Amino acid sequence: MRTTTMMAALALMLTAAAPAFAAAGAIAYDESNGKYGFAWNKPTQQEANDAAKKDCGSDKCKLIPVPGGKCGALATSADPKESSAWGASVREGKAEAELAAMQNCQKRTSGQCKIRGSECNR
Repeated sequence: MRTTTMMAALALMLTAAAPAFAAAGAIAYDESNGKYGFAWNKPTQQEANDAAKKDCGSDKCKLIPVPGGKCGALATSADPKESSAWGASVREGKAEAELAAMQNCQKRTSGQCKIRGSECNR
């Protein structure tokens, strides 16, 4: 009886700790004109992709999916006239996503990069 009670308590704790749902996000970026868009905490990945692409405003936007519980970031060159460099990343934490996006962008330019957006999904 004691084992059954302990198992039930453990199952209840695990269920209570789990999120109700994991929302999806996306980053969209068009290399040809520097437009970008974001979507966060959407019910499905498709809805996140569609919203980010709409926010980007170009049919040429590349999509970077950001799964539920993850953080995403986009960095582009600070001066778009000088360079079209960009970098995006998906990581566990916002600071890690921003750092990785900056590093990815800096690999493509000798100029400076700037974070254009970052967020975490539930």
